[in-house]
Amino acid sequence: MTKTYRSASAIVAVAGFGILGVFLLGDVFVRGGVIQGFLVAPWVLLAVWVMYALLYAPFVAIDDSAIVIANPVRVTRVPWSAVVDVRLRWQVTVDTTDGRSVSAFGGPAPGRPARLPRAARASETDEATRAPAAVREVDEIRALWRANADQPRRDAVTTTWNRAVLIPLTVIVAAAAVALVVGG
Repeated sequence: MTKTYRSASAIVAVAGFGILGVFLLGDVFVRGGVIQGFLVAPWVLLAVWVMYALLYAPFVAIDDSAIVIANPVRVTRVPWSAVVDVRLRWQVTVDTTDGRSVSAFGGPAPGRPARLPRAARASETDEATRAPAAVREVDEIRALWRANADQPRRDAVTTTWNRAVLIPLTVIVAAAAVALVVGG
């Protein structure tokens, strides 16, 4: 079982920026021609990449063996046996047995409690349904951690570069360098 937590608004925002980028590139290619389009494309793609890296790329994923925290540049995998605590204040923070605290740039984040209709406010309601989604999601993470915390520790906490973000950046920077050389 693998579950990924990512901001729902990030999906909408990145899709919106992607559509805007396609529109702008289409306009440049139609009005300015192919060469002008290739000279402008890296800069539009860089703007879309920034939105992708800041909004969509960060996430928190859990499975039966570990929690994975993907931030814009780094990805940290923490086995459940190495987790000391999972906290939520402004963002999800995982404390590890080696003394590190890993904060998630994306994933569950607290928000306002759900608003209830007037009739529901007057009657007794279940507190779980009024809790923000982030609180319920962190409770799911904690439950999986507690269920798997006693597993023997096979892996260490690992931190790697976020290739899904950095490889497209490398291609865009190379295209921008070519555009600067060609375009003057």
